[in-house]
Amino acid sequence: MKSFIAVLRGPDHIFEFVNAAHREAFGDRGLIGKARADVFPELNDQGFADAPRKAFMTGEPVFMRDKPARFDDAPEGQPAKRRLDISYEPMRDSHGAVSGLFVQGRDVTAIGDHPLEQRAMAQGLEILTDAELLTLFLYHGTLDADSADRADHLLHRFGHLGGVLSASLPSLQQIVPNAQSTTSRSVSSSAALHLKLARELGRRILFTDIAARPVLANASSLRTYLRALLASEPREKFLVLFLDQAHQLIALETLAEGTVAHAPVYSREVVRRALELSASGLILVHNHPSGSDVISKSDLDITAQIGRAAAALDINLIDHLVVAGTKVVSFVDRDLLPRSVGRR
Repeated sequence: MKSFIAVLRGPDHIFEFVNAAHREAFGDRGLIGKARADVFPELNDQGFADAPRKAFMTGEPVFMRDKPARFDDAPEGQPAKRRLDISYEPMRDSHGAVSGLFVQGRDVTAIGDHPLEQRAMAQGLEILTDAELLTLFLYHGTLDADSADRADHLLHRFGHLGGVLSASLPSLQQIVPNAQSTTSRSVSSSAALHLKLARELGRRILFTDIAARPVLANASSLRTYLRALLASEPREKFLVLFLDQAHQLIALETLAEGTVAHAPVYSREVVRRALELSASGLILVHNHPSGSDVISKSDLDITAQIGRAAAALDINLIDHLVVAGTKVVSFVDRDLLPRSVGRR
């Protein structure tokens, strides 16, 4: 299934370029230099006029999923009635103004013919490998048919599924070139967003569990959540759980992001935020992107500094958790929390 591509210029959406797949799907129609509304007049009253207009006016991408379309003059071998996925992504000039639209799409009339989908429907998703699961996910989330190839490149670049889902949008959109190819294995913005949505949905499901009960009575769920949140992060992050007197979660916030080995955090900022939230207790959290579970001197020092600052205001430092790969290390469990500020 090839992706069709077009470039439209100006507020009238004048065709500047279409690829071979576009011509195959919709015919030539002598469209270069003509307005979209004139080339496909039958689509104007089917909702296909509003989407490009909105993308051009707002400067934000617009996506149409599984959109029914009826063509009055379909090319030979193509049905008159089809279902399409289309994205309209604004293109900007040197001054930042929207000057056109990059249009990409695919015909999904025959969606469901992918062999992996047939296997999953018959035997369940559990039988798919990580690469196959990612392939099928991209197949439904991208406007490109090369999902298996791109899934392989994503897993190679980021190591595993967790790494793929934790990757930033820019890094997902530009994958390193294949060593055996001169082409760049990029992922469309819609596919990258699709991956980030999957991670966010999972995060919210896990977060619901830790927010529902006192944190100390739910330590296992908290550690599961933190592993899912931080284990694959490429840079160090410093988070704080702010708790009330009953150890119920008030907020979980990221207070610092840094390099591969360091995230600068200041005790006064942690305590100031605790006062703003009327928090009675704190649990500090940070990750070691290297996967090492060795607690460094700087880890000990910042814990002691925050503990002293918090204790001076009668705020209890309950624990400091370090996510190191699949492990979650507790200062309390290792007897590393300063005695003067330990859990109460």
